[in-house]
Amino acid sequence: MKFLALAFRNVFRNSRRTALTLLVITFGATALILAGGFFLYNYEGLRETSIRNGLGHLQIYTRDHLDKSEEHPLQYGINHYRELQEWLEGRPHVMATTAQVDFVGLISNGEKSEAFLGNGVEPDRETLLGFSLNLKEGEPLSEESSDAGQVILGTLLAKSLNAKVGDVLTVMSTTTDGALNAIDVKVVGMYSTGIKEYDARSIRMPLQSAQHLLESDRVSKVIVKLDATRNTEMVRDELAAAKLGPYGAGLEMKTWQALATFYNQVVSLYNSIFVFVGAIIVILVVLSSSNTMMMSVYERVREIGTLMALGTRRRQVLTIFVLEGFLIGVLGATIGLAVSYGLIGVINHAGLMMPPPPSFNKGFPLLVKFVPELFAAVFFMMVALLTVAALVPAARGSRLEIVDALGHV
Repeated sequence: MKFLALAFRNVFRNSRRTALTLLVITFGATALILAGGFFLYNYEGLRETSIRNGLGHLQIYTRDHLDKSEEHPLQYGINHYRELQEWLEGRPHVMATTAQVDFVGLISNGEKSEAFLGNGVEPDRETLLGFSLNLKEGEPLSEESSDAGQVILGTLLAKSLNAKVGDVLTVMSTTTDGALNAIDVKVVGMYSTGIKEYDARSIRMPLQSAQHLLESDRVSKVIVKLDATRNTEMVRDELAAAKLGPYGAGLEMKTWQALATFYNQVVSLYNSIFVFVGAIIVILVVLSSSNTMMMSVYERVREIGTLMALGTRRRQVLTIFVLEGFLIGVLGATIGLAVSYGLIGVINHAGLMMPPPPSFNKGFPLLVKFVPELFAAVFFMMVALLTVAALVPAARGSRLEIVDALGHV
């Protein structure tokens, strides 16, 4: 305890040097917490957005759909999907399900045709799943088809076709048997996904209209929504153990994470950036604090000699300097955590916006997530760094010869 008290007094003997060291530690801790909180907020937001935008928590396909390439739409689609949905919705943690048809083809206004990526969806069930659609104009799809059927277009596709709400277009695609089929559809709305390439090609129509176009009663997949994202792996394992019930023969599942390519790429990129920035901050903190401790040792050579001449052991001298590093680490990390907490509040209430990412046409809010585990990790890391950084100067001070130290000028 006496060595701790001595180390505490020594920390404030040179207030300017201590202040500079604390400034470096505070900056390092704040930078790590803000960067980590920003990345974690984006991970969480992008994860839930990906799930709400149509991925769901789980997707179920036929094994052939995953392993083989379809020559015709719905060649390897799911039969008896209604019975499968009813069975799934009776399982624990499953909130709702919806079926979907994926297909491609041409859409024409009579003068110009464009290739499209189409989805046949169940609007009412998607509402239960909480799927979000950024509708820019018109109305969302409904289960009841109009005289010409319904369709909503990606904003850029609608612009390319000069299509407006109320216009009737022709949708053409290949049926499951390989024949060419076409139906007339009425534009009821335009929507945006935020991804330019997708907005230039995407259309959505009711599931029954898509099945009528493709002349099939199958679906491409069944999408499952759970009560919480954290339960995804558990439910996946339980459904796999049950072999997806009596209608699960030949079916396979994929989790949202296996399907969210963009999410995984963003996480990988942000993690690499965080590791790079963190390594630089660690190096700066260690070098700065080591230099400060080394200067402290050189300025106190005669004091060290006096202590050893009075019977203080070399190990005890080492302990004093290491404790100084530990105390500076605790003080700096504490200040850094307090500053970080304040800045998180300021940033989250400032209403700042980030510019649109590549291929997106809108930005997103600049927010930082408060993560207690991150605060604790940064605190202990900074304390450990300062303690380790003090070892080399402390070891050098403890190895001084008494005579040389007392005669040092």
